[in-house]
Amino acid sequence: MRFVKYMTAPILMAALCSFWGCDKDEDHLSEAVLASANTLNFEAERAAEKIITIYADADWVTEVPDWVTVTPDSGTGVMDVTVSVTDNMRDGAEDNPRKATLVFKGRTLASRAQVLITQNGDKYRDVKEYTAGELAALADETVISVPSAIVVAVTTKGFVISDDKNTDNIFVSDATTVAVGDKISLLGTKSSDSQKLATVIDCDEVTVLSGGAVNYPEPEDISAKIDDYTSSKRGYVTVKGVFNGSTLTVSENAKYSVSVVDAPASLGLSALTGHIVTVTGYYAGLAEPVQRIMATDVEDNGLNEIVYFMENFEWLEPWALAGDNNGKPAGRSVEDNNLDAYAPQLPTPIAEGISALNALLEKGYEFLRVTTKTEGECIYLQRNYLKFGKTSYQAGIILPSIDNIPSDAEPRISFDWCPMRQGSGKVDPVNLIIIVENDGQETTFDVPTHGWENDHKLEWIRAEILLSGVTITKETKITIRQTQWPAATANRWFLDNIKISEPIKL
Repeated sequence: MRFVKYMTAPILMAALCSFWGCDKDEDHLSEAVLASANTLNFEAERAAEKIITIYADADWVTEVPDWVTVTPDSGTGVMDVTVSVTDNMRDGAEDNPRKATLVFKGRTLASRAQVLITQNGDKYRDVKEYTAGELAALADETVISVPSAIVVAVTTKGFVISDDKNTDNIFVSDATTVAVGDKISLLGTKSSDSQKLATVIDCDEVTVLSGGAVNYPEPEDISAKIDDYTSSKRGYVTVKGVFNGSTLTVSENAKYSVSVVDAPASLGLSALTGHIVTVTGYYAGLAEPVQRIMATDVEDNGLNEIVYFMENFEWLEPWALAGDNNGKPAGRSVEDNNLDAYAPQLPTPIAEGISALNALLEKGYEFLRVTTKTEGECIYLQRNYLKFGKTSYQAGIILPSIDNIPSDAEPRISFDWCPMRQGSGKVDPVNLIIIVENDGQETTFDVPTHGWENDHKLEWIRAEILLSGVTITKETKITIRQTQWPAATANRWFLDNIKISEPIKL
Protein backbone atom coordinates (compact mmCIF):
# COMPACT_ATOMS: atom_id res chain seq x y z
CA MET A 1 0.00 0.00 0.00
CA ARG A 2 1.36 3.39 -0.97
CA PHE A 3 0.04 6.89 -0.24
CA VAL A 4 1.15 10.11 -1.89
CA LYS A 5 1.62 13.48 -0.27
CA TYR A 6 -1.51 15.08 -1.66
CA MET A 7 -3.87 12.44 -0.17
CA THR A 8 -6.22 14.16 2.30
CA ALA A 9 -5.92 13.31 5.95
CA PRO A 10 -9.48 11.93 6.38
CA ILE A 11 -9.09 9.55 3.43
CA LEU A 12 -5.59 8.53 4.58
CA MET A 13 -6.72 7.87 8.14
CA ALA A 14 -9.72 5.84 6.99
CA ALA A 15 -7.43 3.67 4.89
CA LEU A 16 -4.93 3.24 7.73
CA CYS A 17 -7.66 2.32 10.23
CA SER A 18 -9.26 -0.19 7.86
CA PHE A 19 -5.92 -1.87 7.19
CA TRP A 20 -4.33 -1.86 10.65
CA GLY A 21 -7.09 -0.78 13.08
CA CYS A 22 -6.90 2.37 15.20
CA ASP A 23 -6.86 1.07 18.77
CA LYS A 24 -3.96 2.61 20.70
CA ASP A 25 -2.05 1.07 23.55
CA GLU A 26 -0.83 2.87 26.62
CA ASP A 27 2.18 4.53 25.01
CA HIS A 28 -0.06 6.12 22.31
CA LEU A 29 2.40 5.23 19.54
CA SER A 30 0.91 4.70 16.10
CA GLU A 31 -0.31 1.38 14.77
CA ALA A 32 0.61 2.53 11.26
CA VAL A 33 3.21 4.96 9.90
CA LEU A 34 3.83 5.82 6.24
CA ALA A 35 6.04 8.38 4.51
CA SER A 36 5.39 10.22 1.22
CA ALA A 37 8.88 9.30 -0.07
CA ASN A 38 11.07 6.24 0.37
CA THR A 39 14.35 7.78 -0.90
CA LEU A 40 15.95 11.21 -0.62
CA ASN A 41 19.21 12.32 -2.24
CA PHE A 42 21.29 15.37 -1.29
CA GLU A 43 24.22 17.23 -2.82
CA ALA A 44 27.58 16.97 -1.07
CA GLU A 45 27.68 20.69 -0.14
CA ARG A 46 25.04 23.27 0.70
CA ALA A 47 22.29 20.77 0.06
CA ALA A 48 18.77 22.16 0.01
CA GLU A 49 16.48 20.79 2.70
CA LYS A 50 13.57 18.54 1.65
CA ILE A 51 10.04 18.29 2.98
CA ILE A 52 8.11 15.02 3.19
CA THR A 53 4.79 14.10 4.77
CA ILE A 54 4.38 11.53 7.56
CA TYR A 55 1.02 9.76 7.81
CA ALA A 56 0.10 8.09 11.10
CA ASP A 57 -2.95 7.26 13.20
CA ALA A 58 -1.33 8.37 16.49
CA ASP A 59 2.09 9.40 17.86
CA TRP A 60 5.34 8.64 16.03
CA VAL A 61 9.07 9.08 16.74
CA THR A 62 12.23 8.92 14.65
CA GLU A 63 15.59 7.17 14.43
CA VAL A 64 17.92 9.67 12.75
CA PRO A 65 21.51 9.19 11.43
CA ASP A 66 23.99 11.57 13.05
CA TRP A 67 24.52 13.58 9.83
CA VAL A 68 20.78 14.01 9.21
CA THR A 69 18.41 16.41 10.94
CA VAL A 70 14.61 15.95 11.00
CA THR A 71 12.37 18.77 12.16
CA PRO A 72 10.23 17.94 14.05
CA ASP A 73 11.69 14.58 15.09
CA SER A 74 8.39 13.33 16.59
CA GLY A 75 4.74 14.11 16.18
CA THR A 76 1.16 12.96 16.05
CA GLY A 77 -0.94 12.03 13.03
CA VAL A 78 -0.30 13.54 9.61
CA MET A 79 2.54 16.09 9.60
CA ASP A 80 5.11 17.62 7.23
CA VAL A 81 8.73 17.25 8.33
CA THR A 82 11.89 18.92 7.06
CA VAL A 83 14.95 16.77 6.34
CA SER A 84 18.41 18.34 6.05
CA VAL A 85 21.98 17.05 6.04
CA THR A 86 25.43 18.35 7.00
CA ASP A 87 28.04 18.96 4.31
CA ASN A 88 29.81 15.76 3.25
CA MET A 89 33.34 17.12 3.49
CA ARG A 90 36.67 15.97 4.91
CA ASP A 91 39.84 18.07 5.03
CA GLY A 92 38.35 20.63 2.69
CA ALA A 93 37.31 18.15 -0.03
CA GLU A 94 34.29 15.96 -0.70
CA ASP A 95 34.24 12.74 1.30
CA ASN A 96 32.96 9.39 0.04
CA PRO A 97 29.23 9.21 -0.76
CA ARG A 98 27.19 8.18 2.22
CA LYS A 99 23.82 6.62 2.84
CA ALA A 100 21.75 5.70 5.86
CA THR A 101 18.17 4.86 6.78
CA LEU A 102 15.88 7.38 8.44
CA VAL A 103 13.08 5.63 10.38
CA PHE A 104 9.69 7.00 11.37
CA LYS A 105 8.24 4.45 13.76
CA GLY A 106 5.18 3.68 15.75
CA ARG A 107 4.45 0.99 18.28
CA THR A 108 5.38 -2.18 16.36
CA LEU A 109 7.88 -3.36 13.76
CA ALA A 110 5.08 -3.27 11.22
CA SER A 111 4.42 0.39 11.95
CA ARG A 112 7.70 1.73 10.56
CA ALA A 113 8.35 3.94 7.55
CA GLN A 114 11.93 3.78 6.28
CA VAL A 115 13.45 6.49 4.09
CA LEU A 116 16.83 5.85 2.45
CA ILE A 117 19.00 8.97 2.69
CA THR A 118 21.89 9.26 0.23
CA GLN A 119 24.38 12.09 -0.17
CA ASN A 120 26.74 12.66 -3.07
CA GLY A 121 30.49 12.69 -2.64
CA ASP A 122 33.78 11.64 -4.18
CA LYS A 123 33.14 7.98 -4.98
CA TYR A 124 36.81 7.26 -5.55
CA ARG A 125 38.37 9.10 -2.62
CA ASP A 126 40.74 6.71 -0.80
CA VAL A 127 39.74 3.96 -3.25
CA LYS A 128 41.79 0.79 -2.89
CA GLU A 129 43.55 -0.80 -5.82
CA TYR A 130 42.88 -4.45 -6.65
CA THR A 131 44.06 -7.02 -9.15
CA ALA A 132 41.46 -8.76 -11.30
CA GLY A 133 42.06 -11.92 -9.32
CA GLU A 134 41.00 -10.22 -6.07
CA LEU A 135 37.65 -8.86 -7.27
CA ALA A 136 35.51 -12.00 -6.90
CA ALA A 137 36.08 -12.14 -3.14
CA LEU A 138 34.94 -8.56 -2.55
CA ALA A 139 31.53 -7.66 -1.16
CA ASP A 140 28.99 -6.28 -3.60
CA GLU A 141 28.98 -2.45 -3.85
CA THR A 142 32.71 -2.27 -3.12
CA VAL A 143 34.21 0.67 -5.03
CA ILE A 144 37.36 -0.48 -6.82
CA SER A 145 40.33 0.63 -8.84
CA VAL A 146 42.06 -1.90 -11.08
CA PRO A 147 45.34 -0.40 -12.34
CA SER A 148 46.06 -3.28 -14.74
CA ALA A 149 43.99 -6.10 -16.24
CA ILE A 150 43.90 -8.01 -19.52
CA VAL A 151 40.83 -8.20 -21.77
CA VAL A 152 40.32 -11.91 -22.51
CA ALA A 153 36.89 -11.84 -24.19
CA VAL A 154 34.57 -9.26 -25.74
CA THR A 155 30.76 -9.33 -26.00
CA THR A 156 28.20 -6.88 -27.30
CA LYS A 157 27.50 -5.70 -23.73
CA GLY A 158 30.99 -5.54 -22.24
CA PHE A 159 34.08 -7.66 -21.83
CA VAL A 160 35.83 -10.17 -19.58
CA ILE A 161 39.06 -9.30 -17.77
CA SER A 162 41.67 -11.40 -16.01
CA ASP A 163 45.21 -11.03 -14.73
CA ASP A 164 48.33 -12.49 -16.30
CA LYS A 165 47.96 -15.62 -14.13
CA ASN A 166 44.32 -16.28 -15.08
CA THR A 167 43.47 -16.20 -11.39
CA ASP A 168 39.85 -15.24 -11.96
CA ASN A 169 37.72 -13.92 -14.81
CA ILE A 170 35.42 -10.95 -14.27
CA PHE A 171 32.77 -9.51 -16.56
CA VAL A 172 32.83 -5.73 -17.02
CA SER A 173 29.56 -4.16 -18.15
CA ASP A 174 30.77 -1.17 -20.15
CA ALA A 175 30.41 0.28 -23.66
CA THR A 176 34.07 1.25 -24.09
CA THR A 177 35.57 -0.25 -27.24
CA VAL A 178 38.31 -2.69 -26.30
CA ALA A 179 39.97 -5.64 -28.04
CA VAL A 180 41.03 -9.05 -26.82
CA GLY A 181 44.57 -8.74 -25.49
CA ASP A 182 44.26 -5.08 -24.46
CA LYS A 183 45.77 -4.14 -21.13
CA ILE A 184 43.42 -1.73 -19.37
CA SER A 185 42.81 0.12 -16.11
CA LEU A 186 39.34 0.78 -14.73
CA LEU A 187 37.31 2.39 -11.98
CA GLY A 188 33.98 0.86 -11.00
CA THR A 189 31.79 -0.91 -8.47
CA LYS A 190 31.78 -4.65 -7.85
CA SER A 191 28.49 -6.51 -7.98
CA SER A 192 27.08 -9.93 -8.91
CA ASP A 193 24.89 -10.86 -11.85
CA SER A 194 21.72 -12.93 -11.85
CA GLN A 195 23.80 -16.11 -12.13
CA LYS A 196 25.72 -15.08 -8.97
CA LEU A 197 29.00 -14.78 -10.83
CA ALA A 198 31.44 -11.98 -10.05
CA THR A 199 30.80 -8.91 -12.16
CA VAL A 200 31.98 -5.31 -12.33
CA ILE A 201 29.06 -3.01 -13.05
CA ASP A 202 28.63 0.78 -13.07
CA CYS A 203 32.07 1.04 -14.63
CA ASP A 204 32.81 4.78 -14.62
CA GLU A 205 36.14 4.80 -16.42
CA VAL A 206 38.08 2.43 -18.68
CA THR A 207 41.51 3.30 -20.08
CA VAL A 208 43.30 1.19 -22.67
CA LEU A 209 46.98 1.13 -21.70
CA SER A 210 48.36 -1.06 -24.48
CA GLY A 211 47.54 -3.90 -26.87
CA GLY A 212 48.72 -7.47 -26.64
CA ALA A 213 47.83 -11.13 -26.85
CA VAL A 214 46.16 -13.59 -24.48
CA ASN A 215 47.62 -16.89 -23.30
CA TYR A 216 44.49 -18.88 -22.62
CA PRO A 217 44.51 -21.76 -20.15
CA GLU A 218 43.49 -25.28 -21.16
CA PRO A 219 39.66 -25.21 -21.32
CA GLU A 220 37.51 -27.67 -19.38
CA ASP A 221 35.35 -29.77 -21.72
CA ILE A 222 31.80 -29.75 -20.31
CA SER A 223 30.08 -31.50 -23.24
CA ALA A 224 29.60 -34.83 -21.47
CA LYS A 225 28.35 -33.20 -18.24
CA ILE A 226 26.23 -30.40 -19.68
CA ASP A 227 23.23 -31.28 -17.48
CA ASP A 228 25.29 -31.47 -14.28
CA TYR A 229 27.83 -28.71 -14.75
CA THR A 230 27.72 -25.76 -12.38
CA SER A 231 30.26 -23.26 -11.16
CA SER A 232 30.39 -20.05 -9.13
CA LYS A 233 33.31 -18.80 -11.24
CA ARG A 234 33.78 -17.82 -14.87
CA GLY A 235 35.90 -20.82 -15.71
CA TYR A 236 37.36 -21.31 -19.19
CA VAL A 237 35.30 -24.07 -20.81
CA THR A 238 34.63 -25.71 -24.16
CA VAL A 239 31.54 -27.53 -25.47
CA LYS A 240 30.62 -29.24 -28.74
CA GLY A 241 27.18 -29.51 -30.28
CA VAL A 242 24.82 -28.53 -33.09
CA PHE A 243 24.09 -24.82 -33.51
CA ASN A 244 20.47 -24.09 -34.45
CA GLY A 245 20.40 -20.32 -34.85
CA SER A 246 20.17 -19.34 -31.21
CA THR A 247 21.44 -22.21 -29.07
CA LEU A 248 23.81 -25.14 -29.13
CA THR A 249 22.31 -28.62 -28.69
CA VAL A 250 24.89 -30.94 -27.18
CA SER A 251 22.82 -34.12 -27.55
CA GLU A 252 19.20 -35.03 -28.21
CA ASN A 253 18.88 -36.47 -24.70
CA ALA A 254 20.43 -33.50 -22.88
CA LYS A 255 18.13 -31.48 -20.62
CA TYR A 256 20.21 -28.32 -21.03
CA SER A 257 21.37 -26.52 -24.14
CA VAL A 258 24.08 -23.87 -24.52
CA SER A 259 23.68 -20.21 -25.42
CA VAL A 260 26.55 -18.04 -26.63
CA VAL A 261 25.85 -14.86 -24.68
CA ASP A 262 25.90 -11.50 -26.51
CA ALA A 263 28.16 -12.86 -29.23
CA PRO A 264 29.92 -10.22 -31.36
CA ALA A 265 29.42 -10.42 -35.12
CA SER A 266 33.10 -11.26 -35.55
CA LEU A 267 32.39 -14.81 -34.31
CA GLY A 268 30.30 -15.45 -37.43
CA LEU A 269 27.54 -17.40 -35.67
CA SER A 270 24.86 -16.22 -38.11
CA ALA A 271 26.36 -18.46 -40.80
CA LEU A 272 26.63 -21.58 -38.63
CA THR A 273 23.02 -22.68 -38.21
CA GLY A 274 22.85 -26.46 -38.71
CA HIS A 275 26.60 -26.89 -38.15
CA ILE A 276 28.44 -28.91 -35.55
CA VAL A 277 30.49 -26.31 -33.69
CA THR A 278 32.91 -26.23 -30.78
CA VAL A 279 32.46 -23.16 -28.59
CA THR A 280 35.23 -22.14 -26.22
CA GLY A 281 34.95 -19.31 -23.77
CA TYR A 282 34.08 -18.20 -20.26
CA TYR A 283 31.24 -19.78 -18.32
CA ALA A 284 28.43 -17.28 -17.70
CA GLY A 285 26.12 -19.30 -15.48
CA LEU A 286 22.97 -21.41 -15.76
CA ALA A 287 19.59 -19.88 -16.66
CA GLU A 288 17.55 -23.06 -16.83
CA PRO A 289 17.38 -24.80 -19.22
CA VAL A 290 20.35 -22.99 -20.79
CA GLN A 291 24.04 -23.03 -19.91
CA ARG A 292 25.56 -19.67 -20.87
CA ILE A 293 29.04 -19.03 -22.35
CA MET A 294 30.86 -15.86 -23.36
CA ALA A 295 32.75 -17.14 -26.36
CA THR A 296 36.35 -16.45 -27.31
CA ASP A 297 36.42 -18.92 -30.20
CA VAL A 298 33.94 -20.86 -32.34
CA GLU A 299 35.19 -23.76 -34.46
CA ASP A 300 33.05 -24.91 -37.40
CA ASN A 301 33.05 -28.71 -37.73
CA GLY A 302 30.69 -28.83 -40.69
CA LEU A 303 27.00 -29.45 -41.25
CA ASN A 304 25.07 -31.91 -39.12
CA GLU A 305 22.23 -32.03 -41.60
CA ILE A 306 21.34 -31.73 -45.23
CA VAL A 307 20.13 -28.18 -45.72
CA TYR A 308 17.82 -27.73 -48.71
CA PHE A 309 16.96 -24.09 -48.07
CA MET A 310 18.25 -21.48 -45.63
CA GLU A 311 17.49 -17.80 -45.19
CA ASN A 312 18.68 -15.52 -42.37
CA PHE A 313 18.03 -12.20 -44.20
CA GLU A 314 21.47 -10.88 -43.22
CA TRP A 315 21.93 -9.83 -46.86
CA LEU A 316 19.23 -7.16 -46.20
CA GLU A 317 21.69 -5.18 -44.06
CA PRO A 318 22.27 -2.43 -46.69
CA TRP A 319 18.50 -1.85 -46.96
CA ALA A 320 18.06 -1.92 -43.17
CA LEU A 321 20.76 0.73 -42.80
CA ALA A 322 19.32 2.82 -45.63
CA GLY A 323 15.98 2.92 -43.83
CA ASP A 324 13.50 5.61 -44.85
CA ASN A 325 13.85 8.52 -47.22
CA ASN A 326 15.54 10.56 -44.49
CA GLY A 327 18.13 7.88 -43.77
CA LYS A 328 16.53 6.64 -40.54
CA PRO A 329 17.67 3.00 -40.25
CA ALA A 330 15.51 0.04 -39.34
CA GLY A 331 15.60 -1.02 -35.71
CA ARG A 332 15.47 -4.30 -33.81
CA SER A 333 12.10 -4.71 -32.12
CA VAL A 334 12.70 -8.27 -30.89
CA GLU A 335 16.31 -8.13 -29.71
CA ASP A 336 15.79 -4.79 -27.96
CA ASN A 337 12.25 -5.59 -26.71
CA ASN A 338 11.38 -2.20 -28.16
CA LEU A 339 7.85 -1.54 -29.39
CA ASP A 340 9.00 1.73 -30.96
CA ALA A 341 11.88 0.31 -33.01
CA TYR A 342 11.64 1.77 -36.51
CA ALA A 343 10.36 -0.54 -39.27
CA PRO A 344 10.08 0.99 -42.77
CA GLN A 345 7.67 -0.55 -45.27
CA LEU A 346 9.45 -2.94 -47.65
CA PRO A 347 9.19 -0.63 -50.71
CA THR A 348 10.82 2.28 -48.86
CA PRO A 349 14.51 1.35 -48.25
CA ILE A 350 16.60 1.71 -51.41
CA ALA A 351 20.05 0.12 -51.75
CA GLU A 352 22.01 -1.01 -54.77
CA GLY A 353 19.47 0.84 -56.89
CA ILE A 354 16.40 -1.23 -55.91
CA SER A 355 13.96 -1.38 -53.01
CA ALA A 356 14.04 -4.04 -50.31
CA LEU A 357 10.76 -5.38 -51.66
CA ASN A 358 12.08 -5.79 -55.20
CA ALA A 359 15.30 -7.34 -53.91
CA LEU A 360 13.23 -10.01 -52.14
CA LEU A 361 11.05 -10.54 -55.20
CA GLU A 362 14.15 -11.01 -57.36
CA LYS A 363 15.24 -13.82 -55.05
CA GLY A 364 11.95 -15.59 -55.72
CA TYR A 365 9.94 -14.62 -52.64
CA GLU A 366 6.24 -13.84 -52.94
CA PHE A 367 4.10 -12.00 -50.42
CA LEU A 368 0.45 -12.23 -49.42
CA ARG A 369 -1.55 -9.32 -48.02
CA VAL A 370 -5.18 -9.21 -46.85
CA THR A 371 -7.17 -6.53 -45.06
CA THR A 372 -10.63 -5.61 -43.82
CA LYS A 373 -9.96 -2.07 -45.01
CA THR A 374 -8.41 -0.44 -48.10
CA GLU A 375 -5.51 -2.36 -49.62
CA GLY A 376 -2.07 -1.15 -48.53
CA GLU A 377 1.42 -2.24 -47.62
CA CYS A 378 1.70 -4.11 -44.30
CA ILE A 379 5.11 -5.82 -44.50
CA TYR A 380 8.10 -4.10 -42.93
CA LEU A 381 11.87 -4.36 -42.67
CA GLN A 382 13.78 -4.74 -39.44
CA ARG A 383 17.52 -5.32 -39.01
CA ASN A 384 17.73 -7.97 -40.45
CA TYR A 385 14.38 -9.73 -40.50
CA LEU A 386 10.79 -9.12 -41.55
CA LYS A 387 7.73 -7.81 -39.73
CA PHE A 388 4.24 -8.74 -40.91
CA GLY A 389 0.91 -7.01 -40.40
CA LYS A 390 -0.73 -4.11 -38.65
CA THR A 391 -4.20 -3.61 -37.19
CA SER A 392 -6.78 -4.85 -39.72
CA TYR A 393 -4.00 -5.93 -42.12
CA GLN A 394 -2.41 -9.40 -42.27
CA ALA A 395 0.44 -10.71 -44.39
CA GLY A 396 2.38 -13.86 -45.24
CA ILE A 397 5.37 -15.05 -47.23
CA ILE A 398 5.82 -17.68 -49.96
CA LEU A 399 9.32 -19.16 -50.14
CA PRO A 400 11.33 -19.33 -53.37
CA SER A 401 11.23 -22.50 -55.43
CA ILE A 402 13.22 -25.43 -54.01
CA ASP A 403 14.19 -28.18 -56.45
CA ASN A 404 16.81 -30.28 -54.67
CA ILE A 405 14.74 -32.29 -52.17
CA PRO A 406 14.65 -36.06 -52.90
CA SER A 407 11.21 -37.64 -53.11
CA ASP A 408 11.99 -39.98 -50.21
CA ALA A 409 13.28 -37.19 -47.95
CA GLU A 410 11.77 -36.37 -44.56
CA PRO A 411 12.32 -32.60 -44.51
CA ARG A 412 11.43 -30.29 -41.69
CA ILE A 413 10.98 -26.53 -41.74
CA SER A 414 12.26 -24.37 -38.91
CA PHE A 415 12.30 -20.65 -38.29
CA ASP A 416 12.46 -18.02 -35.56
CA TRP A 417 9.32 -15.98 -34.98
CA CYS A 418 7.88 -13.60 -32.41
CA PRO A 419 4.43 -12.06 -31.90
CA MET A 420 4.17 -8.31 -31.35
CA ARG A 421 3.16 -6.79 -28.01
CA GLN A 422 0.79 -3.84 -27.80
CA GLY A 423 1.43 -0.72 -25.74
CA SER A 424 -1.10 -1.94 -23.17
CA GLY A 425 0.99 -5.08 -22.65
CA LYS A 426 -1.37 -7.37 -24.56
CA VAL A 427 0.46 -9.84 -26.81
CA ASP A 428 -1.04 -10.11 -30.29
CA PRO A 429 -2.88 -13.48 -30.50
CA VAL A 430 -1.00 -14.70 -33.57
CA ASN A 431 -1.47 -18.28 -34.77
CA LEU A 432 0.84 -19.31 -37.62
CA ILE A 433 0.39 -22.10 -40.16
CA ILE A 434 2.51 -23.56 -42.96
CA ILE A 435 0.75 -24.37 -46.22
CA VAL A 436 2.40 -26.74 -48.71
CA GLU A 437 0.66 -26.52 -52.10
CA ASN A 438 1.10 -28.96 -54.98
CA ASP A 439 -1.08 -28.62 -58.09
CA GLY A 440 -3.76 -26.75 -56.15
CA GLN A 441 -3.82 -29.31 -53.32
CA GLU A 442 -2.96 -27.76 -49.96
CA THR A 443 -1.60 -29.48 -46.86
CA THR A 444 -1.63 -27.35 -43.72
CA PHE A 445 0.73 -27.72 -40.77
CA ASP A 446 0.07 -25.93 -37.48
CA VAL A 447 2.84 -23.98 -35.78
CA PRO A 448 2.82 -24.21 -31.95
CA THR A 449 1.32 -21.04 -30.46
CA HIS A 450 3.44 -18.68 -28.41
CA GLY A 451 1.45 -19.26 -25.20
CA TRP A 452 2.62 -15.97 -23.74
CA GLU A 453 0.82 -14.02 -21.07
CA ASN A 454 0.41 -10.28 -21.42
CA ASP A 455 3.52 -8.11 -20.78
CA HIS A 456 5.83 -10.91 -21.95
CA LYS A 457 9.01 -9.43 -23.39
CA LEU A 458 9.68 -9.77 -27.10
CA GLU A 459 12.02 -12.69 -27.85
CA TRP A 460 12.50 -15.24 -30.59
CA ILE A 461 10.59 -18.50 -30.56
CA ARG A 462 12.12 -21.40 -32.48
CA ALA A 463 9.53 -23.35 -34.46
CA GLU A 464 10.36 -26.74 -36.04
CA ILE A 465 7.74 -28.72 -37.96
CA LEU A 466 8.15 -32.04 -39.76
CA LEU A 467 6.66 -31.75 -43.25
CA SER A 468 5.36 -35.29 -43.28
CA GLY A 469 3.28 -36.76 -46.07
CA VAL A 470 4.15 -34.16 -48.71
CA THR A 471 6.46 -34.05 -51.70
CA ILE A 472 8.42 -30.89 -52.37
CA THR A 473 9.40 -30.11 -55.95
CA LYS A 474 10.41 -26.91 -57.69
CA GLU A 475 6.70 -26.26 -58.41
CA THR A 476 5.72 -26.59 -54.74
CA LYS A 477 4.63 -23.44 -52.96
CA ILE A 478 5.46 -23.22 -49.25
CA THR A 479 3.63 -20.43 -47.41
CA ILE A 480 4.04 -19.13 -43.87
CA ARG A 481 1.16 -17.02 -42.69
CA GLN A 482 -1.29 -16.58 -39.84
CA THR A 483 -4.72 -18.15 -39.45
CA GLN A 484 -6.47 -14.84 -38.77
CA TRP A 485 -7.08 -14.11 -42.45
CA PRO A 486 -8.38 -11.41 -42.71
CA ALA A 487 -9.18 -9.93 -39.29
CA ALA A 488 -9.98 -6.45 -38.02
CA THR A 489 -7.54 -6.86 -35.13
CA ALA A 490 -3.81 -6.58 -34.46
CA ASN A 491 -2.05 -9.84 -35.35
CA ARG A 492 1.53 -8.76 -36.01
CA TRP A 493 4.61 -10.99 -36.03
CA PHE A 494 8.30 -11.15 -36.90
CA LEU A 495 10.16 -13.80 -38.94
CA ASP A 496 13.83 -14.79 -39.28
CA ASN A 497 16.18 -17.75 -39.85
CA ILE A 498 14.04 -19.94 -42.12
CA LYS A 499 15.46 -23.37 -42.89
CA ILE A 500 14.27 -26.54 -44.62
CA SER A 501 16.54 -29.46 -43.82
CA GLU A 502 16.84 -33.12 -42.98
CA PRO A 503 19.03 -34.48 -40.17
CA ILE A 504 21.89 -36.70 -41.30
CA LYS A 505 21.18 -40.24 -40.17
CA LEU A 506 24.31 -41.28 -38.32
